[in-house]
Amino acid sequence: MNAAPHHLYVHVPFCRLVCAYCDFVTVGGRGADIDRYVEAVRSEIAVRPASGTLRTVYFGGGTPSLLTAEQTDRVMRASLDRWSPSAPEEVTLEANPSARERPDWAGLRTAGVNRVSLGVQSLDDDDLRTIARGHTSAEAREAYADVRAAGFENVSIDLIYGIPGQGMERWNRILREAVALAPDHVSLYALQLALAPDEWAAPPRRGALRWRRRVADEQDDDIAADQYRCAEEVLDVAGYRHYELSSWARPGRESRHNGAYWARRAYTGIGAGAHSYDGRAVRSWNVRDLDGYLARAEAGERPMEGCEELDEPTRAFEAVALGLRRVDGLRRAEFAAEFASDPGDRFADAVAVGLERGLLTVDADSIRLSATGRLLANDALEPFAP
Repeated sequence: MNAAPHHLYVHVPFCRLVCAYCDFVTVGGRGADIDRYVEAVRSEIAVRPASGTLRTVYFGGGTPSLLTAEQTDRVMRASLDRWSPSAPEEVTLEANPSARERPDWAGLRTAGVNRVSLGVQSLDDDDLRTIARGHTSAEAREAYADVRAAGFENVSIDLIYGIPGQGMERWNRILREAVALAPDHVSLYALQLALAPDEWAAPPRRGALRWRRRVADEQDDDIAADQYRCAEEVLDVAGYRHYELSSWARPGRESRHNGAYWARRAYTGIGAGAHSYDGRAVRSWNVRDLDGYLARAEAGERPMEGCEELDEPTRAFEAVALGLRRVDGLRRAEFAAEFASDPGDRFADAVAVGLERGLLTVDADSIRLSATGRLLANDALEPFAP
């Protein structure tokens, strides 16, 4: 067997409540189909190419914590049978901190999960009501305590900033309360509700669109930028290393799975809408529709919807884009080894623009986003596009 590391993503699209701001492949009200889906996932695993040693597994969603421990174990066993008998170094499961969705944490540990990512989103009930989350701040704290009590030593929490009405004082308090919980990893995401022109122009339809239009109209980008800077300061003082635009970790607790994405390593995506990459030039993605996915997987077929081979300019651009996501930046020697040119030379004009606008910093080893560039990452990246 090829000893090269490999990484597995398993998408679980089921949710008790589908958040109006979520852009991932999700379905609500179909809990009765979860066991059928687990078997479809196992069927897909059985027909996927299996090379390399499985280093990380990530159960994302949706709400992967809706799987029982036994269902999670079945997926893990199928994965190990397909790739390698040894346990992966990191197995992450995303979970909602709702009292209505209490998982069997001890059973999940037995199934092989060793890292939990809790979708706390906020420790303020007004925030949680604004974004229509199905839990309270008290439930979030209780869920975190339950995870720790079950023996998990690697716990990440997600928080959302840029929520209308959140303000700086509330955000600062949320950050300090989050730090007091002592998670190993913190992921911060700006509430993203950018709407296409046709959505703004469309007549009011369902509640989710009305909510998105109202909240998007109330967002303040300047406050969100100040909240991001505040997070950098608070988390740095608390001992968290800012290692990726949205990610902070205690030393040694960086997400190994996400690190594989940013390093453009090979990974296999299983489940409805999941993407895969061969680590060289081929990206593919699965059928997004749940019923279509189930039908294809149950027929013993690979449920692939599309595939593309990336040309050299696209791969070079993606190397820059993902490299700049890391706070340490794009390693010039690594880029040169793959593309036979120094990125500072190949993208001299883009680098010059970034330096002039104060969005980039450059030294002999790397090209990095500046503190301002981290707030305007898309602007910094645009001149690099092929």
